[in-house]
Amino acid sequence: MKRLMNFTVFEHDIGRYTDSRDLQCFYKDRGLDGLELMLDMENSFPEIIPREDVVGVHLRMFPYWMDLWKDDQAALLENFGTEEALLSFYGGISGREAIYKRLERELWEAEALGAQYVVFHVSDVSFVEAWDRQFAHGDAEVIDTACTLINELLDVGGYTFDFLVENLWWPGFKMTDPWLTKRLLDGIHYEHKGIMLDVGHLLHTNLELSDMDQSVRYVQAMLEEHGDLKHHIKGIHLHQSLTGDYVKTMLAGYSRETVSDQGFFWKTMGHVYNMDTHQPWVDGDFMGVIKAVDPEYLVLEFVTADRQEHGEKLDIQLKAMC
Repeated sequence: MKRLMNFTVFEHDIGRYTDSRDLQCFYKDRGLDGLELMLDMENSFPEIIPREDVVGVHLRMFPYWMDLWKDDQAALLENFGTEEALLSFYGGISGREAIYKRLERELWEAEALGAQYVVFHVSDVSFVEAWDRQFAHGDAEVIDTACTLINELLDVGGYTFDFLVENLWWPGFKMTDPWLTKRLLDGIHYEHKGIMLDVGHLLHTNLELSDMDQSVRYVQAMLEEHGDLKHHIKGIHLHQSLTGDYVKTMLAGYSRETVSDQGFFWKTMGHVYNMDTHQPWVDGDFMGVIKAVDPEYLVLEFVTADRQEHGEKLDIQLKAMC
């Protein structure tokens, strides 16, 4: 099992290190094997990142894309307010081309890096829906549309990495319904497919969880329900956050807002991070979950403000794994 840390090519992450040796020592000295990297194809690949240590690539799928795919202009404008804000969010490109262009470039970059796997979110949530949870698209619709997109991207051939689908708690792949999980895996043509189980995201599908013992039992129950399907799990994103009370309080007092500009997008991102805080998992038998899955890749995935916080969270998690 390769133990990795999440990392991005953005200045927020790379600006914490003086050179590639400094960065490599940060994770190698902790016994980690390498990086799961999030790319930015608008800029050249940073020299500070050791290319040989990029084990996985986390694809930057748009969180809100189904209405763009369906060319639902009314829904898009409800979320962006103006056409200018809409185009800015999708990189100045309209329609399905915006989705294809981002993903095609990242897939070929992952191949060029020699990445052993890529991660893809099979999920869709509009900015408005992230608040009120009145979803326009159901799980099966998002899964089926994602399969169409994935097959069109991968059927061209030439890729050698594993293509791993990651669960979220929005419409799409949640890892809570074996029938939908099977529908997704069966719908993808690519031979080297599998699952990246995000245990933190799985917790968000149950707002009643109140402690880590409950959380472990919930994850174990979902794995048991999946039977042989769990053998498709090739990686785990390890982190946790119990924020059901926050969500329930928010829903009780929320009324749908009028979107005026992209400030609403940043407000929504803050709201998502309030739910998905990416904390170390130190309580409960989380190691029992890891041993039961026996993944090829274990990614310690944290959201941090600076290098010191990142190091502290890694150390806390690694100590708990001993």
